[in-house]
Amino acid sequence: MLTAFRIVNPNNEANQPAAQLTDDIAQDLDIRRGLRQNEFQAFLQPKFDLVSNAVLSVEVLARWHHREHGLLAPAAFIQTMIHEDLLDDLLCKLLDQGLSHQTELHAKGHRLGFAFNLSLAQLSSKMLVTHLITRLQKHPLALSMVTFEITEDGPAVASDVCVQNILRLRQLGVRLSLDDYGTGHSSLFRLCQLPFDEIKLAGEFTRKIIESSQHYSIARSTVSLARELGMQLVVEGIETEDQRVCLSNMGVKIGQGYLCARPMSFDSLLDWLASQKREFAA
Repeated sequence: MLTAFRIVNPNNEANQPAAQLTDDIAQDLDIRRGLRQNEFQAFLQPKFDLVSNAVLSVEVLARWHHREHGLLAPAAFIQTMIHEDLLDDLLCKLLDQGLSHQTELHAKGHRLGFAFNLSLAQLSSKMLVTHLITRLQKHPLALSMVTFEITEDGPAVASDVCVQNILRLRQLGVRLSLDDYGTGHSSLFRLCQLPFDEIKLAGEFTRKIIESSQHYSIARSTVSLARELGMQLVVEGIETEDQRVCLSNMGVKIGQGYLCARPMSFDSLLDWLASQKREFAA
């Protein structure tokens, strides 16, 4: 069942952003302790149909329930995790939580796709990809409902090992999305090199799409590119009704941003979906 939405109340606690603190509070040992004690939690941000307003899927994002500093966004810990090679541990925890949440939502009638962030650097690890495959093979739902958003980083040409690992995941039936399209130096070549199902246009273009003819043209050309390549297009960073209308008029079908909802905990998402159902039933 697809779920329709109404514009969120910005004062709703479930929609408040996590604390934006700097990396100097996130020390290596503190993060390792947080990982051991399951303080890192999967937050979920909906993606929605720009025409029907139906919620189609969610992106899984990391939040840290720090024992002293409260709820922290990735800006407070992600660079330290990269430096200390802890991103794989975080991804595994988010994958376990996310797939469990997806199964529970499905049982409640919400058949939503789930998307997880995965970097090219991580895809160079056969051990990590083997672990991901083992976990995915136990998932009771169709793996076509799982997407890995490949972040636009790394060298211009992906290594042979990276390509092989991507193909291993693709053969399971999971979907692949090119994340932050338009911000990396090699986006177009990535589309030729790797078997993507989806392009995700970066929010930098959405924020200026109304007042900038250049940003508008790039967004419109991306719509055409996705159509010609037979790929789904998702546009990030939709925060206003004017942006939604503009993108919808140029042919964009799916978007993500604060106009629909901020990232929220699983329990908050359940309440939010229930409130949308009541709203539209009234």
